[in-house]
Amino acid sequence: MTTKISEGPKVETRREQPYVAIPLEVEFLDWDQVRGLIDEVYKWLKHHKIEAVGEPFYRYWVIGGIEEEFNLEVGVPIERMVSGDEHVITGFIPGGNYATAKHKGHPDYLEDSLYALEQWAVDEGLELDKRYEGDTEIWNGRFEFYLDKPGASRLEEMTIEIAFLLMRDDAA
Repeated sequence: MTTKISEGPKVETRREQPYVAIPLEVEFLDWDQVRGLIDEVYKWLKHHKIEAVGEPFYRYWVIGGIEEEFNLEVGVPIERMVSGDEHVITGFIPGGNYATAKHKGHPDYLEDSLYALEQWAVDEGLELDKRYEGDTEIWNGRFEFYLDKPGASRLEEMTIEIAFLLMRDDAA
């Protein structure tokens, strides 16, 4: 395994944060649909004269695979709650304790860092905030924050912060 964790893992407390996002369900083979949505969210914010107050992110509700769909939102944090429309939704990044780490490097190696953070949380006895509906695992707070401005760095130099919400009982 080629882990590219450059900082962490650690537990940190975060406050609730409103956001706007575009939700979608997509298979891994159709991932190109996801890549352009960050720009689309920023265009929506600009059109509505709303400032972003944080880094763009992917929020995963369901982790898919080659043939299973991912259920996710591509979003941007904002200062206060606003109304969405038929394409853009609003929501909150939940406040609470998170297991976090920073991945440095090409996104193709992100899966190794995600696995390493999840394994670290298990080894530390931390319970990740997720539930099951039938056989489907649903995450209440699984995020990837893209810390570099689009086009600001080469893919090999990207920094992506991974954050997994912990169950409310797990203190920092």
